[in-house]
Amino acid sequence: MECVTEIERRGLEERGLYRVPGGERLVKELRDRFIQGKTPLMLSKVHDIHVVCGLLKDFLRKLKEPLITFRLHRTFMEASELADEDNSAAILYQAIAELPKANRDTLAFLMLHLHKVMKSPQCQMDKNNLARVFGPTIVGHGMSEPSPTTIMRDTNTQPKVICRMLSLPEAYWRRVLAIQTDQTSSTPAYSQDGGHGRLFKPLTSPELNSYYKIPSRGSLRGRIRNLGHALTSIGPVEPGRRFFTSPS
Repeated sequence: MECVTEIERRGLEERGLYRVPGGERLVKELRDRFIQGKTPLMLSKVHDIHVVCGLLKDFLRKLKEPLITFRLHRTFMEASELADEDNSAAILYQAIAELPKANRDTLAFLMLHLHKVMKSPQCQMDKNNLARVFGPTIVGHGMSEPSPTTIMRDTNTQPKVICRMLSLPEAYWRRVLAIQTDQTSSTPAYSQDGGHGRLFKPLTSPELNSYYKIPSRGSLRGRIRNLGHALTSIGPVEPGRRFFTSPS
């Protein structure tokens, strides 16, 4: 993801990263250039890193459906409300495994990035701050045109979903992508296609569906049992697995 690469290159010492708004006009100009694909984004030339952050948030917010998808939205929301953290994590692991591959890989990539932001003392963006920012963009709503009542109800729960996902171990998210930290730091996180910059670069990833047997949605015990099996049985990743250029 070109935005993530640029933000990690020069934004991890910026106070209020993602919380401080970027100029709306510049964000719109960058988004229009990306959609048209006529010229490279050249994010290194964008002086204000908050504009780059704004572009990333704007891109995620304007996807046709949230990364966690309409179908699984309720599962994520209900899991985040559980008082028992172990049960909540078990359901989240299962729900993440059920996501479309492109969505799952993108989610993992973003979670690893947000962990880096959390670890930066200069950013002063802890888990709760990031959850408030990314709840509406990553979690969103369970339908394309939510009612005002639904929007109000979801607004309270969206940050809880992000908090719970940010509480999952970094090692888990790396396992989703089947990459190591040194690879992410040494490999550019974007590619060029016909000379045009992309927000997303194909990344190697395991086929997690083969690690999880999906129980009935109401079977929490089955979810927890399968979670334990999944976390102990992940084997070597088949080389050459690649994914999308962008979720839709």
